[in-house]
Amino acid sequence: MLYGSSLRAQPAADTLRLQPVAVTAGRLAVYAAGTKVQQMDSAALARYASGNLGDLLANESTVHVKSYGLGSLATTSFRGGSANHTAILWNGIPVGSPMNGQTDLALLPVGAVDAIRVQSGGGTALWGSGALGGAVLLDNVARFGHGLQVDGGASFGSFGQGYRHVRSELSMSRWSTGITLFGASARNDFPFASGSADAPVEQRQANAAFNQYGLLLEQHLRLGVADRLSLHYWHQRTDRQVPPTLAQPASTAYQLDGGDRLVAEWRHSRNRWSSSLRGAWLGEALAWHSAEGDPAALSRSETLVAEGEMRWRPGGPHTLDLGLNFTRSAARSDGYAEGASQGRQALFALYRFQPRKSRLTGTAALRQEWQAGLLVPFTASLGAEYRATPWATLKAQAARLYRLPTFNDLYWLPGGDPALRPEQGYSGDAGVAFQHRWAAVELRGEITWFNRLVDNWIIWLPGPQWWSPSNIMQVWSRGGESGARIAWKLGRTTLISGFGTSYVVSTNQQAKSLFDESVGKQLIYVPMYSGHANIGVQRTRMSFTLSCTYSGYRYTSTDNAEFLPPYWLVNAHASWKVVNGKRWQADCFARAENLLAEQYQVVLNRPMPLLSFRAGVNIHFHRPNDTDNNTP
Repeated sequence: MLYGSSLRAQPAADTLRLQPVAVTAGRLAVYAAGTKVQQMDSAALARYASGNLGDLLANESTVHVKSYGLGSLATTSFRGGSANHTAILWNGIPVGSPMNGQTDLALLPVGAVDAIRVQSGGGTALWGSGALGGAVLLDNVARFGHGLQVDGGASFGSFGQGYRHVRSELSMSRWSTGITLFGASARNDFPFASGSADAPVEQRQANAAFNQYGLLLEQHLRLGVADRLSLHYWHQRTDRQVPPTLAQPASTAYQLDGGDRLVAEWRHSRNRWSSSLRGAWLGEALAWHSAEGDPAALSRSETLVAEGEMRWRPGGPHTLDLGLNFTRSAARSDGYAEGASQGRQALFALYRFQPRKSRLTGTAALRQEWQAGLLVPFTASLGAEYRATPWATLKAQAARLYRLPTFNDLYWLPGGDPALRPEQGYSGDAGVAFQHRWAAVELRGEITWFNRLVDNWIIWLPGPQWWSPSNIMQVWSRGGESGARIAWKLGRTTLISGFGTSYVVSTNQQAKSLFDESVGKQLIYVPMYSGHANIGVQRTRMSFTLSCTYSGYRYTSTDNAEFLPPYWLVNAHASWKVVNGKRWQADCFARAENLLAEQYQVVLNRPMPLLSFRAGVNIHFHRPNDTDNNTP
């Protein structure tokens, strides 16, 4: 992350006013050697600025996203794991629900954040419970000394889709204030074909409209040369109808989702020492109605987080980080006999070894948590990177993992089991990253092999009277990922092409019952083969990108007897900068999704849209600072 501030030099005619830059690195950049980290570039963020995090990950990463439809629930399956095995962090704070351990990606608009990174592999030593498959980091970046910036845009598309946003930011040399307003809506009445392939029946999606709005407030303040204060507040509300499945004649259900997130942070930096204090309050509410006028099924949760870190750079190749974390979660739901609460404390130590002229970088992370005064599984990770050649880096990482049961696992009535044990296991990664440039051609890519074994995997199974969770699965996930990007610059034209592939075998190794036929079979809704590719051209004010995604067979029964067929999706995106002034810029864009009108389902009996279109305009205004103003 880069932070700039103004510097006033001597008033000579040949003197330039420069903005000094302070470079700070977070936990992921410093202590995650050996892991695969994908930084979403600005072009990808621009293409999906009017979409949600699920759209971005499904089309631009190797993460499989299990989507129930446009605007509906979307969760991750990271390297064959469940939705509970991905940590989603906003400015360093996990935002997963303490009730079910998941984060609905459809409720996270891409345009609300500045940077998105995807870390693959076990990360519980860095982030705590739940990061068995990987982590997605969403960050809002502080900018100082940039003056006044206003960004706004609107888009409209098929099935009544609409998205609006405006962001205003005023940043001086010592302070920055920003506000973002956004809204999205859709009738979502897309056509689809049901019935058999020989006798298809055309229908329209019903009871699937949604409406979403939110705001994001940011305040950053620099105190002297060593201290910085930051405050973030995210408010969001979503009203979603719940469409029927193909097995239902109709649905009148709808749900209201609400979220408020507040994060405050103080950072102090010196030459050898730096420290930070971070506090957060997260509140979520969900009201589910089976029909208009029916009483709601209510669920509410709150999470308080306090975290402190101290980093020491004694000189030479060593960097050491010590930290404490306190997390308190509470929830109330119609499914609980009474309110549920949980307190956790964690002590973690992080170490980095990087000799100045060596090709080797090594990191280690240790974490011990307590819940209700009892130790939970100790976790650790070791990682290393070795630059074998100027263009190739070898990577390796090993980690011990764990995940605590959620409130629903423990307390849901009927069925919850307070005696559930934490999931725990081990994972390992090995790979090579490469980057090379030949004159006007630049190539970069990465190939990774991974292996993970998780014991005490929690699964809900039907019983004599109701469903109940049990620690009776052992899941072995292994496979490989690859990705590459090549850019070729020809004068004012740049050709860009890239791809990403994923091969995942995720099988149950332990029988759940005497006649269990799931042993050695692929987990449901985990495609063995998936991938994406794109090719694009950029020239002065214009750009065009053609992309496609592939998802292989997804089994819908544990014995792999039933499945959903593979599908290809082809999308196109074009943009044109119609205004390119000194202070004003305006872009028009158009996007077509599912160009081949592929009829597919990501989840059984949940139809997806056929061909759809979207078009819009984005406007940017920037007025740099003429004079310094250090008064907030």
